[in-house]
Amino acid sequence: MKCRFAPSPTGLLHVGNVRSAVLNWAYSKKNNGNFILRLDDTDKSRSTKEFEKKIKENLNWLGINWDKTFNQSKRVENYNFKIEKLKNDGRLYPCFESSEELSLKKKSLLASGKPPIYDRSSLLLNEEEIIKKISSGKKPHWRFKLEEGIIEWDDLIKGNVNFDPKNLSDPILIREDGSLLYHLPSVIDDIEEEITHIIRGEDHISNTAFHIQLFKALDAKTPHFAHHPFLTDQEGKGFGKRIGSLSIENLKSDGYEQITILNYLINIGSSEEIKPETRIENIVECFDIKNISNSSAKFSERVLKSLNSDVLKNYKFEQVNEKLNLEIKGIDLEKLWIFSQNNIEFLNDVKNWVKTIDAIIPIEQHDIPNNLIKAAIENIPEEPFTYETWDKWTKSIIEQTGLKGKNLFMPLRLLLTGKDKGPELKNFLPLLDKQTLLRKFGKI
Repeated sequence: MKCRFAPSPTGLLHVGNVRSAVLNWAYSKKNNGNFILRLDDTDKSRSTKEFEKKIKENLNWLGINWDKTFNQSKRVENYNFKIEKLKNDGRLYPCFESSEELSLKKKSLLASGKPPIYDRSSLLLNEEEIIKKISSGKKPHWRFKLEEGIIEWDDLIKGNVNFDPKNLSDPILIREDGSLLYHLPSVIDDIEEEITHIIRGEDHISNTAFHIQLFKALDAKTPHFAHHPFLTDQEGKGFGKRIGSLSIENLKSDGYEQITILNYLINIGSSEEIKPETRIENIVECFDIKNISNSSAKFSERVLKSLNSDVLKNYKFEQVNEKLNLEIKGIDLEKLWIFSQNNIEFLNDVKNWVKTIDAIIPIEQHDIPNNLIKAAIENIPEEPFTYETWDKWTKSIIEQTGLKGKNLFMPLRLLLTGKDKGPELKNFLPLLDKQTLLRKFGKI
């Protein structure tokens, strides 16, 4: 089996369109199939190599790899060959109405309470009339003639879907300037690459009706289709212009782990609980397209951030060692990770906890008992400090002062970290030494 993702290199990937990529990729991997990346770059005025490069970079960063990639702009010859077949078979026919004329027809139909379906008047033109129009300088656009009979398919997400061609206009496949609309090159490439499953947004449902007839007109087997609902914001509204802030590039810059985004987009809107997995293999293994809901899923940055935090809590040190080593020097990184990992939302937040190692707070500005400070200094354990040092130290302080619970631990936390809450202090002491403690208590 084969799946594909076909972005247009006219902008950055965002959570809306990349969801199709991760679903196609996960479905193909789950079923030991191939994943194809197709660049729909036939719109020469808007497509750029910069966006194409960024799309590939973002997919690779997410962990999405492909078995083959190609650009539609390199396949024009094959498209032209198939176009001639459709013309010869009478399935593509020239139309000469201007956009203004089509608009007037549409308004007239709506005004009379009829659906705005193209009337196929161009099919009444004979060959002589067509030649005459072209000779006079009129350039035709080309429509695909839909055949009678219900178009239906068993959608992997939507279930049974059907359209009556009587309620559809023959779609335009070729513009007046000769440029191709999405439909024709897409179907031709799907045939060429032997794509078996197409998973895409529900905005393509009516397109699929056209495409099914195109597959048949080109004597090809029709793939299986699945149409996933759009993502919405927390109020159930479309993202609209805000989708730009949720580009993969921006989420990456914000510090999200790639596996967090991949996991969230695969499982959002499904019946499965989104678990903070740290291995891509586990996410793919648990993926089942039947679990995807038929209704729109609400995208939540709050949930995404919480998931990212949970993923970090489940990381082993080996999974972050290299990243931390690039950013932080002169500290035992494994001890730092053990101390901080349960109290961060992004990996870069570890730097904030590094600051607590040398943090000094003005003791006189806080109501900290002198007997606590005295006992803490007198009972500093022998170096090096270990994960057992905290319990030994606090036990000695309790015996000397009688302080317990919040009255003991809150002042100690404030003195040691400069914060009133945070990670377990038993995991903090191994990052310190006696000289640092004495500085924190104002004795150096």
